[in-house]
Amino acid sequence: MRKWKIYFPLVSFCGSLLVICILWGIFRGSVWNGQMELRHLEGDASALADFTLKGKIEDSQNTWDFSIEDGKLEKNHFHMGSGMGTEYPVERISGTWKEGKLEVWSGYGTFVPAADSQVETKDTVDLTVLKGNTHFPRDAYQTDGTLHGTTTVFDKGQALFQLEMEARAHGGTKYRQWNYEIPTNLVYTPDKPLAEVCVENGEAYKDTQSSELWIREAPVLVWSKERQMLYGTMTTNKYCGGSIGLYCFGPDPAEDYTSASGKNGQKMTEPFATLAEIPISENRLVLGLEDVKEGLLLFIGEADGLTVEYYSYDGALLGSLKQQTEKPVDGLQIQQTDWEGGRGIYVIGTSEIDENSHYVHLFAGYWVEDGKIEAVYLPESSQGDMTYGAVGKDRVLTVGSLQELWDGKAEMEEIYTLNALELRVYDVSEDPAGRLIYHGKLETDIDEDALEVLMSCETAKGRKSIQEQNSRGTTGWKRYLMVEDISGKGGETVWEEGSWYQY
Repeated sequence: MRKWKIYFPLVSFCGSLLVICILWGIFRGSVWNGQMELRHLEGDASALADFTLKGKIEDSQNTWDFSIEDGKLEKNHFHMGSGMGTEYPVERISGTWKEGKLEVWSGYGTFVPAADSQVETKDTVDLTVLKGNTHFPRDAYQTDGTLHGTTTVFDKGQALFQLEMEARAHGGTKYRQWNYEIPTNLVYTPDKPLAEVCVENGEAYKDTQSSELWIREAPVLVWSKERQMLYGTMTTNKYCGGSIGLYCFGPDPAEDYTSASGKNGQKMTEPFATLAEIPISENRLVLGLEDVKEGLLLFIGEADGLTVEYYSYDGALLGSLKQQTEKPVDGLQIQQTDWEGGRGIYVIGTSEIDENSHYVHLFAGYWVEDGKIEAVYLPESSQGDMTYGAVGKDRVLTVGSLQELWDGKAEMEEIYTLNALELRVYDVSEDPAGRLIYHGKLETDIDEDALEVLMSCETAKGRKSIQEQNSRGTTGWKRYLMVEDISGKGGETVWEEGSWYQY
């Protein structure tokens, strides 16, 4: 018995080690250890030397970082247990301000009845006017389960720009807050009247919900690292008229962490500065705003093209370019690349066909340097590249994604795995249409290797094909190939500044 007591810890340790080894073996069997290769198909790979591409292969458990630099593929890092999260992260615009950090906590739009609007208000809560947006928390309801408040219906709305931002010094010793509620000159006239329901439950709850949810997503904000200031405007649609301001929200360089205008965080009804008033209509839509280190680019969609207006930080119009199109431009994807000598902008313009589909028909690249803007890349079509674009002064890199079939091993509608990237470099120094000087392909086999622990178990699931298991839906072991950043020679990452977004 004494010997058993002596050896029991060793037996217990060995047993635990065996279990760990089994689990490790199963886990390692679920880790992708497949192939990644950059194949040079056409032209000289040195054409890639001006660009640095960073990406990752990611699944629900792990992340593999890679990069393409100087035309060479590097597998950089492997992170266990740090794969895709189950929730979408909250992204906030932020930047360095004085001895701390400034952060935008919320930026959204709301409506109030316009000056000439017909208004009807009832002292009841009518949820039928909210078009399905009828969720209220438990605190909103009275003890008898009813909602108390008012319902307001009006045919025209005036847009209000709502903004909350705060700054905190390093170490948390100083704090400053700004709250804006700016009446704009944007008038919204939809096909059906607007409605707002205000629900109150004493001091415990008060909130207003609108039938028109578009306006909440309308504001677009950019942070100028050089000026340490926040700029913004509102995107518009066909129901908008009047004008919308191009605003600077400061902070005033003379300000510090002590409020000089009354209560810290009180609502202000005027921006720090209005740089310009942009005329808008159903055929003139504000689609996006970008900071380009030397000023601001405003993108305006029109019935026959796209206009890009270049403003200084003081509101002076430095230049304007228009690309003619046969179809209207009412949607835009903007991708920005920083270089040592300037900024490159790649845009993809779309026209809405219906609620769920768009016609992609505009592709253009711009170069911004020394207060000037010029169109340097004007291809006649996407040339097979629609996913990413990095524009330089005389060269453009396009990156297209591939979704290849598994040779009939799975149903086509079940396949969402992006397993390769097409890379093309165009010389645009002489012809903005671009001359292809390089074509390569980044290949992986992530569509062949399944992350499936059940493959090592005798179950009905375990006997299914690899392809079937790897395409089980959003809750399955899906793996994705993603591009995180493309920068030019001597440039910095600009994604954090609000680039590569679709408006």
